[in-house]
Amino acid sequence: MIQKIAMFFKNILDWIKFDFCIFKYFSEALKITNSNIILATPLILFTIFASTYLIVVPANQVINLGLILILFFAMTAAFFSGWFYTLKLAINSSDTTEFVKPVANTPEEKEAERQTENVQGDVFYLLKQFPTGVGKYFLDYFFMAALFFLLLTFIILFTYKAAYALIGSIGISSPDLFFALSTPETMFELLKSLTPEQQQKLSQWNMFFLLTTTLYSFIIMFWAPEVVFRKISVLNALISSISKLFKKFFKSLTMFAYLMLLYLIISLLSVIFASKVIGFILTVLYFYFLVYAAVLVFLFYKKEFMADEKE
Repeated sequence: MIQKIAMFFKNILDWIKFDFCIFKYFSEALKITNSNIILATPLILFTIFASTYLIVVPANQVINLGLILILFFAMTAAFFSGWFYTLKLAINSSDTTEFVKPVANTPEEKEAERQTENVQGDVFYLLKQFPTGVGKYFLDYFFMAALFFLLLTFIILFTYKAAYALIGSIGISSPDLFFALSTPETMFELLKSLTPEQQQKLSQWNMFFLLTTTLYSFIIMFWAPEVVFRKISVLNALISSISKLFKKFFKSLTMFAYLMLLYLIISLLSVIFASKVIGFILTVLYFYFLVYAAVLVFLFYKKEFMADEKE
């Protein structure tokens, strides 16, 4: 019996050490994130600027709303085109075996070698390359941002109709419902004014929306790296990324579940601890998590899918 238990744990350890085990990416992504934590700077600045923009700019007319959306998509595209490009450079610079050759013969290999040396030798090199990424991928990510929000709107409307048919009406207006589902704080405030039956239905609505939006996030998980690594059209990248997701479904699901677990832990801590000091620490941790999550997804994509295409 003891020998069987020992053999069981030995097999688990061997599986974790196996080259193709998903868990090796978790620690590798952590190392890349720590070495390139400068990537958090543009993310923080964009979050502050985008939040301020949406609060300050008036949207009292249809024309103003359309212009605001176009400018927001442009701002979002400019950020992600530059940020995802620098993520790609950071990941390429960490790999000295497959994608960066010891002897550079072709122009592409020489450029990869030069970028690797620059990333490793200059802490601000990634930020300097941000405009290059904007120039290369701005239009791609502009259409991607527009299509992303269009699909998300469809998902939300479908979820609303499905939840109304399956769960039933809560007894509050649609704007109040969407506002309540936006954050845990607003939902808690609304819960205090509802009857027990309404509270139960609202919780079911919240879980239903969480399920569909999480599923949507999972399905499009490799959309962004597909664009920046393969340089194909946004629509083709979406179709191809979904195809890749299902080719390595269980590995992808494991990675996604791991990231969702980390996100859940941070969210729970932010609710449990209301202190301003702890809240600031958790905010810093949250931005670190966002960088780590992006690095992990891009690293997984490169290792699992780009290697297959090179074979």
